[in-house]
Amino acid sequence: WVLGSRNSCPLLAAKGKMQATVSLFSHSPPAQSATWLGHSPPKPLALSARHHAPRARDGDSLRMVLPIAAAIPCMFLQRRQQPRRCSRAFRKALVQEDSLQGTLTFQADSVERSLKHVGVGCIDGEHVKSEYVKKTVTIKNGRDRSFSLDKHGFIFVQDVPEIVDFYNEMDICKKYYPACCKLVQQVTGAAKVIAFYHTVRSHESIAAARKRIKMGFPVEGPASCVHVDYSSACAARQVRLLAKPPHQWPDPRPLLGFKPLIDSAEADEYLLGSTGKRWAIMNCWRNLSPEPVQRSPVALCDGSSTRLDDIVTFKVQNRSHSKEYYFSGYSEDHDWYYFPQAQRDEAIIVKNWDSAGEAFAREPREETVPTTFAFHTAFDAPNTPGDAPYRESMEVRMVVFW
Repeated sequence: WVLGSRNSCPLLAAKGKMQATVSLFSHSPPAQSATWLGHSPPKPLALSARHHAPRARDGDSLRMVLPIAAAIPCMFLQRRQQPRRCSRAFRKALVQEDSLQGTLTFQADSVERSLKHVGVGCIDGEHVKSEYVKKTVTIKNGRDRSFSLDKHGFIFVQDVPEIVDFYNEMDICKKYYPACCKLVQQVTGAAKVIAFYHTVRSHESIAAARKRIKMGFPVEGPASCVHVDYSSACAARQVRLLAKPPHQWPDPRPLLGFKPLIDSAEADEYLLGSTGKRWAIMNCWRNLSPEPVQRSPVALCDGSSTRLDDIVTFKVQNRSHSKEYYFSGYSEDHDWYYFPQAQRDEAIIVKNWDSAGEAFAREPREETVPTTFAFHTAFDAPNTPGDAPYRESMEVRMVVFW
């Protein structure tokens, strides 16, 4: 039997007054992990069972017989703690498949390309000068490949998070934001990272999502058109916005406090270009479920395969505020990747903007990098099982200062 620790199973804790002692171990986590689903690795538990261990006959060693009643609850508890996996056949097919044909949603050829807003967008839910087209593209399996933020615009990393309530706004802002900032600072070597926004993506059939909506917090579905989250002008405005108190933002964030996250002089130092200091806006994307992602995975375009004439500046406007995105037209030159069966202890870091990207970099600048951003989108993989669970994920958005 595989047994839990004393704290995890009251039945085991109750077995006292024993003559024979045996060490019982729970299923151990990987040695390199500091935590396992938010808990420290269980310690060995010494037990003995006078009432349930028959006395040995002459010449026999004492043998303990553990009752099934004590073992079964522990087995179920261990099963709940471990991340659930998809079927072996499905897992093997995804991991071994080098690429697949996926259908992505682009802006049609008839939509005007521009690095500035020329009227394309969505006003109060109504699309203007915008037309979508679906194209089938080759999407390569990104596992066992090397990527860099400078060259490709995204990376895929192992990262064991502290398990918090990912549907609770307080836990997200107070506990998960700092963890994301720490991760991005480690992989970029940045001087400062500030998290300021997040999006929870789930489905109304999931109880935690319904509870979050009932409390007045948004839950969205997967974003299923090719995009990045900022235009050049909008990215600069976002940095400037950090110099205002979060409760005064167009989308107020009082849980982040009532003081500016940076001062206006620091924003000027990065944005005016006089010093050439580098800054960026990045997302940390993560699966929230203990199950691997099987439905609506994320596809990412190698930023070095994107041309400026692929870009459509798309503006979303409503009564409270407006925001500009870069959408993309279809190109045969795009190089697409995805990471099948993304686990909760894995994260995707995606660039939405980089002031050192050579296509947009302003002078003076000591050095540039090949990629300014990486287009990305959710898509429906053709090998998705019909009963696959809905995707539960979150992206946390951060400003990165070097």
